[in-house]
Amino acid sequence: MKTNKIIFLLLGLAISLVVLVGCSGSKSIQGTWKVQDASGDNSTITFTDKKVTVDGQTYNYTQNAVGTENGVNYYGIKQDGQNYTIIFPDKNKNIAIMIQPDSTDDYLKGTMLYAMNKTNQPNYKEYSTKYLK
Repeated sequence: MKTNKIIFLLLGLAISLVVLVGCSGSKSIQGTWKVQDASGDNSTITFTDKKVTVDGQTYNYTQNAVGTENGVNYYGIKQDGQNYTIIFPDKNKNIAIMIQPDSTDDYLKGTMLYAMNKTNQPNYKEYSTKYLK
């Protein structure tokens, strides 16, 4: 009987840890990104496991989705009640786009907010033409 209690306690602890870790941002999105918006303005966005810094302002966020569709990896995040998707449109994990999805039923359709690149300054128009379909 005592063994069962210990097993259930450990199982509960393990599930709690998985849930807590699941809310943190994936390693794939963490780091500093060079970004460009639709008006051509360049800036940087930095993701840590639970915070995002945009134009010097830091916000909390949670990751609420992860998936792959037709070879495209994506991560859904929620910040201040708003949903966003970071999409990795090809195998190069230094290239991404951020959209605001039309709904959480389809994380890959919405309005593009930023072209993102970890190594080079991206071009919004080029990324939107190449990666939005």
